[in-house]
Amino acid sequence: MSGKNGNGRFTWFKKAKESRTWEKFYRDRWAHDYSVRTSHSVNCSGSCSWEVFVKDGIICWELQKVDWPQINDETPNYEPRGCQRGISASWYPYSPVRPKFPYVRKKLWNAYQRSKRDGMGPVEAWASIVENPELSKSYKKARGKAGWKRVNWDEAAEIVAAGQIYTIKKYGPDHLAAFSPIPAMSMVSFTSGQRWNQLMGGTMLSFYEWYHDLPHIMPWIWGDQTDVAESADWYQGTYWIVMGSNLPMTRTPDAHFASEHKYNGGKITNLSPDYADITKFADLWVQIKEGTDNAFLNACIHVILNEYHHERKTGYFQDYVKQYTNLPFLVMLDEQEGGHHRNGRFLRASDIASFDGEEYSEWKPLQMEAGTNALRIPTGTVGHRWEKENTGRWNLTHQDSLSGEEFDPLLSFIDSEKRRETMVSFPDFTHTYDALGKTEGTGNEAVNRIRGVPAFEVETKDGPVLVTTGMDLLMAQFGVGRGMSGDYPEGYDDADKPFTPAWQEQETGVSRDLAIRVAREWADNAEATEGKSLFITGSGILHWYHGGQSTYRAEAVMGIICGCQGNNGGGFAHYVGTEKIRNYAAIGMLAGATDWSRPPRHANSTSWQYFHTDQWRYDGMPLTSLWAPDAEDLPRHGEHSADINHLAVRAGWLPFYPQFDKMNPIAVYEQAVEAGCESEEEIAAWVAKQFETGEFDFALSDVDAPENHPKVLTIWRGNLFGTSTRGQEYGQKYLLGTHDNVLGGERSQEMVNEVKWHEEVDVGKLDLVVSFNLRMDSSANYADVVLPTAHWYEKHDLTCSDLHSFLHPFNPAHDPPWECKSDWDGFRFLAKKFSEMAADYFSEPIKEVVMTALQTDSPDEMAQPLGEIKDWRSGECEVIPGKTFPNVNVVERDFTKIHDMMTTLGPLGNQPEGYGAKGINFDLSEVYEELKTNRQVGEKLGRPDMTSAKQVAEVILRISPESDGEVSFQIFSELEKRVGLPLADMVEHEREIAHSYVALSSQPRRSITSPHWSAIESAGRTYGPWTMNVEKLKPWHTLTGRQAIYFDHQAYCDLGEALPTYKPPVDTVAIGDLPLEEVKEGKAKILRFITPHGKWQIHSMFRDTWQMTNLFRGGPLCWLNDEDAAEIGVGDNDWVEVFTNNGIQVARAVTSHTVKRDMCIVYHQNERHVNVPFSPLAKKYGATDLRGGGNNAPTRVMMNPNSMIGGYGQFTYFVNYQGPSPSERDMGVLVRKMPLVDGKPIYEEKDLYLLRGE
Repeated sequence: MSGKNGNGRFTWFKKAKESRTWEKFYRDRWAHDYSVRTSHSVNCSGSCSWEVFVKDGIICWELQKVDWPQINDETPNYEPRGCQRGISASWYPYSPVRPKFPYVRKKLWNAYQRSKRDGMGPVEAWASIVENPELSKSYKKARGKAGWKRVNWDEAAEIVAAGQIYTIKKYGPDHLAAFSPIPAMSMVSFTSGQRWNQLMGGTMLSFYEWYHDLPHIMPWIWGDQTDVAESADWYQGTYWIVMGSNLPMTRTPDAHFASEHKYNGGKITNLSPDYADITKFADLWVQIKEGTDNAFLNACIHVILNEYHHERKTGYFQDYVKQYTNLPFLVMLDEQEGGHHRNGRFLRASDIASFDGEEYSEWKPLQMEAGTNALRIPTGTVGHRWEKENTGRWNLTHQDSLSGEEFDPLLSFIDSEKRRETMVSFPDFTHTYDALGKTEGTGNEAVNRIRGVPAFEVETKDGPVLVTTGMDLLMAQFGVGRGMSGDYPEGYDDADKPFTPAWQEQETGVSRDLAIRVAREWADNAEATEGKSLFITGSGILHWYHGGQSTYRAEAVMGIICGCQGNNGGGFAHYVGTEKIRNYAAIGMLAGATDWSRPPRHANSTSWQYFHTDQWRYDGMPLTSLWAPDAEDLPRHGEHSADINHLAVRAGWLPFYPQFDKMNPIAVYEQAVEAGCESEEEIAAWVAKQFETGEFDFALSDVDAPENHPKVLTIWRGNLFGTSTRGQEYGQKYLLGTHDNVLGGERSQEMVNEVKWHEEVDVGKLDLVVSFNLRMDSSANYADVVLPTAHWYEKHDLTCSDLHSFLHPFNPAHDPPWECKSDWDGFRFLAKKFSEMAADYFSEPIKEVVMTALQTDSPDEMAQPLGEIKDWRSGECEVIPGKTFPNVNVVERDFTKIHDMMTTLGPLGNQPEGYGAKGINFDLSEVYEELKTNRQVGEKLGRPDMTSAKQVAEVILRISPESDGEVSFQIFSELEKRVGLPLADMVEHEREIAHSYVALSSQPRRSITSPHWSAIESAGRTYGPWTMNVEKLKPWHTLTGRQAIYFDHQAYCDLGEALPTYKPPVDTVAIGDLPLEEVKEGKAKILRFITPHGKWQIHSMFRDTWQMTNLFRGGPLCWLNDEDAAEIGVGDNDWVEVFTNNGIQVARAVTSHTVKRDMCIVYHQNERHVNVPFSPLAKKYGATDLRGGGNNAPTRVMMNPNSMIGGYGQFTYFVNYQGPSPSERDMGVLVRKMPLVDGKPIYEEKDLYLLRGE
């Protein structure tokens, strides 16, 4: 109050004496002409909605949108969603790293123009370059260096089309490849390039397992690629274990739920070797040795099984595992030499004479009824899913599928009067590898633990066999003796036998009492809340060689045996990138171009990279340490990952492209017709016969032959060479033919039998690399053609995430500047140019043979009965396409119509079950016709028009059950016929909902309960996976229809992984990945190489913005424990070299006591154009690339054969669903202080003469 006014009253205001001119600065700073709603296309899983402000035609700033709909009154809101990285996005549109025009590598462009001036056409000009070894070598060697020619779009498109047409004619469409990650972060942009590529017959390279973000146990246990809770559902949980996921740092928009969870009374336990940001939120920090989390969890499972399933049979837990897991199913015990038995396959209806005549009886495992010991065929198995004669029995009711009677499944024989104790072997892998650098030889063999198991004798067609239940085997595996004899631990303090609390203490360094405490807290909470105990986990666990398969499996099993899966607030929540495409079916069809031709070519990138970058030649890891002592079938097919991968390809388990050894698939079709084949079936049989006789072979058999190399690679929306490529230096050497700093030699010549060894291997396998890009990242710098794409703030698109359940759009703040185009418009331009040029080289449509792996969520899941390993090449079975051999299809392509097909919706979805996903389909005809009259879509050439990106977005929304209630209702109605229970009632009240692009632009809209996902998303309910399975009794897409804890395929028995187990981290020192002379000289220290996601970047994005660069030191950094650093003379901010035989990274040291000893942390990922000097070590070893590499330089691909299995239930291939991952986290590295010149590193080539090789 300033005093009285004239009326004698106090006034609240006074005239200021000081100047207020500063206000104008702020008014001007935040002034704008208009704003739009848009988002960011980055692989962070945030999928945040942003308001972007424009002034004078320039994007001036952005702000988080705060209008997310509230899910319910009890759950905290999502807003505001955003982070420090995202709010720096407006730096990019006008940044110096943005390509503004098309560019072609100058050496390539000059050679191309010379040939054209000599009178050659575009394709002939291209041929004259790539068929000339000197010319070809010259431009490939220039990759990664300066020397660009600015061209226009028409000129760039011509050279791209010339390379593609030449490749198709000479080698085949399967020599074209395309890579783009994570469709969910910008669906239309992803669709653009893949649709273009697939229409030409090119190969789509997967991303999910290649990033090692695919949680393999999700397909294996639940039969789904990934389905996890949205972050709002975390709030429903009351006890969290967080491991391998640093929520405040890498899940910034969702981290507030951690605080709110604690405010709500919840507890957080954090497993982490270092003091991470999430540790600050935790009530309990379990500081565990890196890579041993699985040992800790297995000890917890031991305690839970002992105390909650044996000493006290917890009613909720027991009822849950009976109905929703495969533990009550009967497992046959196979007798071994020495008199003991080994766990085998499930007992099937086909084994029992009384079940003769049952359709697909080999695919219907059996249970036993408690009390009567009668054998029962429960409903819900994979055999019920695909049966044709008596449908409606694919459900999880406790019913006998023959009589319809309800029955109580027997969970264990332990209390049975007729039980027969049988000695069974259980492999123990504890000492297969010791601590990093301490293993003798290349690894040790596993040993058997022989333990008594309660069994029961059953009469089969082949005579009496002993069976037990999955639960009995699980108890024995985890050392819960229950009075049985054999090699069981004597108690929790028995440190010699897995998986006791004392045993884990030796592996993890964590107190046994702490393991017991965590187990009890988890189980007590789950019992009290009926399943609201939750794992939140991520790539810190997943990226280990056994992380996704063993540690993740332990997390899942710990949740399952406590009844947590399928309950809101409980279970297993895995987060990596923006992996969840809610509009899954729509993107699958449009990106795969399956509305025009089927099947698409899908490749698992890890295998593609492993072989085409020749990392298989440097892989010195024998598989001996992976086998169970009783292993028989899988080891005889090879002791090296390359050989097992070859088995997987020829058995139809995995795809591989190119397909045919030195043959064009177009020519294969022509030969088949010449041989008299007419129908597709005849051609398939003829092709299989050629392989059987040896006339044909797979390209993989001679992968280094020039005719079997991939030739053209297109990259967009991702940084394949800079961020994604494990074994980065091998990619530069072999794929690109340019400089590299690979230090070590080849090691696998005497280990690999199935792949031909070439003494000399061609480098520069790729003839053409095309990069669509909004910045000159590593992929652009190593490309031959760079096409400038629109920034996220300059285009129409759609985005979604697993961490929230909403759909929302991108909208352009202004048109793409300079000569930039949106991804859709750019690829449409290429398609038009290709179609025009193709008319001169393909006068009529062609047909080609396309081979694909056996496909999951199809009858291919029943291709190879009983889980046996049968190799046709060894004469163990017939060669049958789609059974023992890949699927063989004939596809017609009209290359002159690529543009027309790309920009219209094709007709193949308009047939019974013509459209859908995950084997759940319907007829799209009615929706198809409605699209033609939709004002946002319209008609073109008699079909729905998809000329613009906005039209594509509207088509996606209209055909997706997640955004159109009527479509969801219709597909659920079809699914009811197979399940035999009501399902469509879940969306009956939402049939009128139809989210449009316009509506999304006004406010995010929540997705609708979908038949392609597992959660019930009714109003007011958070998204929790598997709630539909638990509450509506729809089966999981697995062999038994239940959650699979026991894997009965022969391969998993041979690997000792039929049951959850522990395998220690691989000792990469023992298998030859480190140049140990540096250690002997006392200059370097061996450390485990940990590469988590960082605070100042999303992968390599944002780390080069001036804001993020200035927030913390800038450039590549290596975090070291201060005592480790002192041992090698490294101080804080000193330059260090981080290296292996695979390559070198140069970084500055950050020393901290928060980092555990014997490990180093390099946050993923920094581009090489920010503060990366030359390496003296590279000069010492004579490397051709003297500049330090990225954090993938010291790594290489390490493939685990357990993810190569196929043709069997849920273990069947689909892109981004099954296939090996690169597993870089086990890698040990050497770290040394980098020698400097006069106290400084060398950056410029003109100073290289000063660099000393030391």
